[in-house]
Amino acid sequence: NYYRRFIRQAAHILAPLVKFLEGIKNKKRSRQRVKTKPEEELSWTDEATTAFEQVKEALAQATLLHHPIPNAPLSIWVDASDFAVGGALTQYSDDLWQPLAFLSMKLTSSQKKWSTYDRELLAIYTMIKRFRHMLEGRDFVIFTDQKPLIYAFQQKADKCSPRQLRHLDFISQFSTDIRHVPGTQNFVADALSRIEIDSISQASCLDYKDIASAQSKDDELKHLLQSNSTSLVLKKQYFPLEDITLTCDVSSKVPRPFIPKDYRRLVFQHLHGLSHPGISASTRMITQRFVWPDIKRDIKMWVKSCQPCQRSKIHRHTKAPAGTFALPDARFSHIHIDFIGPFPPSNGHTYCLTIVDRFTRWMEVIPTADMTAETICRALLSGWISRFGCPVIITTDQGRNFESSLFKELSDLMGTNRIHCCAYHPKANGLVERMHRHLKSAIKAHENSKWRDIIPIVLLGMRSAVKDDIQATCAELVYGTTLRLPSDLFSSTKFSTKCDPTYVSMLREKMISLQPVPTSNHCKSSVFLPTTLKSCSHVFLRVDSVQPPLSQPYTGPHHVINRSAKVFTILINGKKKAVSIDRIKPAF
Repeated sequence: NYYRRFIRQAAHILAPLVKFLEGIKNKKRSRQRVKTKPEEELSWTDEATTAFEQVKEALAQATLLHHPIPNAPLSIWVDASDFAVGGALTQYSDDLWQPLAFLSMKLTSSQKKWSTYDRELLAIYTMIKRFRHMLEGRDFVIFTDQKPLIYAFQQKADKCSPRQLRHLDFISQFSTDIRHVPGTQNFVADALSRIEIDSISQASCLDYKDIASAQSKDDELKHLLQSNSTSLVLKKQYFPLEDITLTCDVSSKVPRPFIPKDYRRLVFQHLHGLSHPGISASTRMITQRFVWPDIKRDIKMWVKSCQPCQRSKIHRHTKAPAGTFALPDARFSHIHIDFIGPFPPSNGHTYCLTIVDRFTRWMEVIPTADMTAETICRALLSGWISRFGCPVIITTDQGRNFESSLFKELSDLMGTNRIHCCAYHPKANGLVERMHRHLKSAIKAHENSKWRDIIPIVLLGMRSAVKDDIQATCAELVYGTTLRLPSDLFSSTKFSTKCDPTYVSMLREKMISLQPVPTSNHCKSSVFLPTTLKSCSHVFLRVDSVQPPLSQPYTGPHHVINRSAKVFTILINGKKKAVSIDRIKPAF
């Protein structure tokens, strides 16, 4: 049994020999001679002899690892696919490359997004790192079917990313001899790099002899033959090609075999699995060839519960009604923050931190050089907190910079509660997302590449524009008056250096009496909520990220841990994750 793992199709080759073990009991060794019964004697056949010779030949021709020869030339053969990297360490002896070791490693989710050049470079790096004890101090050649890699050590360093430089620096400590080999000659490493590719499985065939045997034992068929309550005309039909007799419905032009209960799901999978059609097409295709009671009901239920269909087909997306936030108690108590960019570099800045107050709609746009957690904390402290105080609630998305421990410590220090938006659901932070749209269009309209210098002018116009939902400008809600614009050259207002106490107290009372106004909804989208979402135990999750062609748009089914009106908590790879209701659909 130990050597079976090294023989391809060992079970198929050894089948004639395994037959001799049927019905023979294992007898313990004894000093006394055990008599063999006549029925236990082996009747050796020519087929058994052929199988015995084939298994010896297969074992002799199995791929074996050779012992290392100290002075033999070494080589590394590497390849990478979209799922894994593979390689082989060989030595040249007796006019051929003899294998010394093999390597196959699955890529992580981030490594799968790398370019082909980076994955091939990773394969070389991994092979050398794994077999360093065999390669150190030896001259060896690296073979790859990625031709640009042979110029890796000849290019300028500024063309390489930091990760590529680290890999090349490690590889150069052992060898810089990288040679190109056609992919047809690199079949060993190519096979090792494709361990995750699923082979096309052959559909299981229907065994009509088993169906005929099951018909003779089926109580449901016997009841139908004895009663006259069915519209089916059941008669026995002989099929010469299969040499069997089946009970069929002969009411139509083509006889339709009656399928016992244990084989109905198999018949459905055999026909529906060809192209996964819908309910009506599957019903028509199966009912034209087979028959059983309640066939249409079973097909409808099985088509709805087909998991490949549910992961691959999009019927109608879930659209929940727009949610609302609780109205803020005071100005600057609830803010929304986000990042926008990257933009073309302007005065050393490529990103902008955007902040919007939910009460007054006052916005701040702070240009930054990056979007790290430290940059966010510094910009938020200097650009907002120093002027308007510490907010009570901050709404952010699930970016790594907002989820960092540094930003969390700043929030705890200010005594601020945080609201996390669900991933791939920008509607939850719609106030700042809508401001991004206005800000970008205004910058584009200026037709100036130095957008850093345009932002103050754009903010002046945005703060002076009247909002339809609050019927005022955000400057009026902050300062109690409008901002003076460059076009306001003449003014009838007389300025006085004296301050009227009555006016100050009246202004203070007016600002205190301001009431928050909820945000308005400018679009009317149709609402669609499947009724089974309230009670389903599993759901499918829509993939909103960029995917390769022919990727399934849904993943799952995922178990539902908790549910609310807008957010579902589900299990994804053993971890709890909160997702928007707009991204899921019930699993049947």
